[in-house]
Amino acid sequence: MITGSILLALALESFWGQQADRRAEAVLLTSLAAELEGTRQEMLRARGVHKTRCDATAELRELFLHADDADPRAIGILMRQSASVTSVDAPLGVLLGLISSGSLELISDASLRSALAGWPAKLEDHREAEIYIHDVVRDQWVPWLVTHSVLTDDWGRGDAQPPGATASRILVETLSNTEFQNLVTMQDYYCSVVLGESDRLEDDIQELQARVLEHL
Repeated sequence: MITGSILLALALESFWGQQADRRAEAVLLTSLAAELEGTRQEMLRARGVHKTRCDATAELRELFLHADDADPRAIGILMRQSASVTSVDAPLGVLLGLISSGSLELISDASLRSALAGWPAKLEDHREAEIYIHDVVRDQWVPWLVTHSVLTDDWGRGDAQPPGATASRILVETLSNTEFQNLVTMQDYYCSVVLGESDRLEDDIQELQARVLEHL
């Protein structure tokens, strides 16, 4: 027969165990909140690079309509900006460590655990899209420009010197090249895809951050 003192001891042990779990959960959530904010900032950085590329490809498409009046120096800058690529390099050490060790179970809210466990896969899907665009730029965009256009030592820099007469003519003629126009159009499409994904992920991570902070 269990005596009252034993029941009390068991109750106290359970109570202190629960308190320890809550403290451990708070520590984990604090670390996760900091890591998620670091990830969000890295996502914003990458999005800025994508936005630069996307704005450049959009401007190039507009130049197709009045190529003869286009500024050759501006064409060169836009071509260079259209080659800007990056991918999100997010800090995930805390979350991946919790998942691999099983310590994510210390988070009491099951739906929050599920959302956290699924976050790395969402981010990786986005990175795969970014890497695909990187491969397109590396394997198609840049080789085409190297073969068919004019690249100078200061190609694409904001302080680039105005190209000479021959280079100017080639740059302007490039705008009317069907292959070039197709490459720009393709780039423009990929831009809309990656920026759309970035917007959705920004909403997702803000929601995840809010849920983590709610449980602190």
